[in-house]
Amino acid sequence: MRLALTVVPPLVGVFLIGQAVVASIGGDIRRWEFVLGAVCLCLTAAGRLVPEG
Repeated sequence: MRLALTVVPPLVGVFLIGQAVVASIGGDIRRWEFVLGAVCLCLTAAGRLVPEG
């Protein structure tokens, strides 16, 4: 469980933010992708709070 919370959300967050940056270059600003990406990156801290076991 801890591994899933520390590896998957950052990858998803980086992907979403990267996709939003590429879309914003074309003029289509997707704020929800930036926010969702930031939330996914913050879940990494939550993964560190889960006890190993």
